[in-house]
Amino acid sequence: MKRFYTLYCMLAFAICLFAQAPNGTGTYYSSADGKKGYALKTALHNIISANGFRVVGYDALWEAYKKTDTRPDGRVWDMYSDITNYRHITDKAGNYSGEGDVYNREHSLPKSWFSEASPMKSDIVHVIPTDGYVNGRRSNYPYGETYSPRYQSHGGFSKLGPCSVSGYSGTVFEPNDEYKGDFARIYFYMATCYEDRIANWSSDMLAGNNKTVYKDWALKMLLKWAAEDPVSEKEINRNNAVQGVQHNRNPFVDYPGLEQYIWGSKTDVAFSYDNYDGTNPNPNPNPDPDDPNVDPDDPNNPDNPVEGVLTFNKVTSTSDLQVGCHYIIVCEGKDMAMSAQSGDIRSNVSVTIDNNKITTKVNEAGAPYLLTLGGNAGAYTLYDAAGKVYLALTSSANKLHASENVTDNAKWTINVGSETTIQSNAYNDRSIQYNASSPRFACYTSKQQPVTLYKDVTESSGINHPNIPFIYNKVNVYTATGVMVRKGVEAINALNGLTKGIYIINNRKYIVK
Repeated sequence: MKRFYTLYCMLAFAICLFAQAPNGTGTYYSSADGKKGYALKTALHNIISANGFRVVGYDALWEAYKKTDTRPDGRVWDMYSDITNYRHITDKAGNYSGEGDVYNREHSLPKSWFSEASPMKSDIVHVIPTDGYVNGRRSNYPYGETYSPRYQSHGGFSKLGPCSVSGYSGTVFEPNDEYKGDFARIYFYMATCYEDRIANWSSDMLAGNNKTVYKDWALKMLLKWAAEDPVSEKEINRNNAVQGVQHNRNPFVDYPGLEQYIWGSKTDVAFSYDNYDGTNPNPNPNPDPDDPNVDPDDPNNPDNPVEGVLTFNKVTSTSDLQVGCHYIIVCEGKDMAMSAQSGDIRSNVSVTIDNNKITTKVNEAGAPYLLTLGGNAGAYTLYDAAGKVYLALTSSANKLHASENVTDNAKWTINVGSETTIQSNAYNDRSIQYNASSPRFACYTSKQQPVTLYKDVTESSGINHPNIPFIYNKVNVYTATGVMVRKGVEAINALNGLTKGIYIINNRKYIVK
């Protein structure tokens, strides 16, 4: 009997070791296994608000942000403004008179809603660093969408105005599309973590109960935001860092689409922590979406260059940076655009700029060469399909090199502001600029002529290549970062209604414009 018991324990231990769960969470969510609907929310509440959960002090958040909210370039990651470049601690709090002065601690669920009580006041999941001025304009207004903003941060990145969502007409603050899903998943976390007290909080978004939690208009909007802006690598990294700070996690980041099991279309589906319904946030689709040698017969393959006359608009906001879309690099001050590779420099061609718009031929002699944006924020790639190379910087010199493969030398940090910068990740003191005295595009540490990006906005039928193989089969749809956004849908409808970007179906790449 003793031997049998020992064997049983060893088997149980082995099962725990081999339990699969996203982001290395192991059996963290195992007690929620098999739960549905509001019972699932309660089970998750018990997990993420258990004894191990401890928030740091409010003043300690500044130091914690170094772990949770640092951009790849080492600066503070701000989700309210696209022009800030804050140093941790050095640029915190203090007085401000405009956007870009200082950063502070923003309660995505305003602290007045819960009377500044603890632990919500310093729960780092929802207390994030943001530009002080924009945060002040947000005040304690609900999140929402507005068609007629009375205030906009730089480039219209964030907005404040009357709500355009059906069911509410008060003033709302609209975050950028890039982060709407992030905030929706934060709100789902707050509804779950504080299930035992949120019914007593007060806001125009809140329903005064601990089940639906949010009013109908707000809940529908949050579900839409979560679906339209899937979990990003930034969120996954932040979630992991948050666990190191306060010892709990946001399950809505670990399990994309989990909100549907509680408030949406899957309330009658049992949750499985280690065999989740097709929404592993880190699948490994094959081929790699950054691989230039994807399916050479597919017209969507980036190795097949776009040709002809295209129309481009100036990129004025980070929301204009969309993976899978086409761009040209332009020096506006000299009416020049980047063209073909010539040795280790990029040649220049003249373009006509009319009210921040350019119409030109591309990818031929005497015309700009098109670049396809890949990668992700903080590590973008710029692929030239005509030259079959990525822009790269392989040494600390002015020359702008090229690479046939995605390497660290071919990754760039792009900041869009009053002057756009395209900074090398390998040599971060160098950025792409235009040398007017020795005409060429190259990488410099000294001040040359600034460049900006112009985005292809040529009218399109929508999906570049709608003839998905096995047209009536059920397929799964992945984003370029490997997040499954649809499971088991008819191939003919697979891309309908999706936002712009690259998607992978049956190991092939498709672009929705």
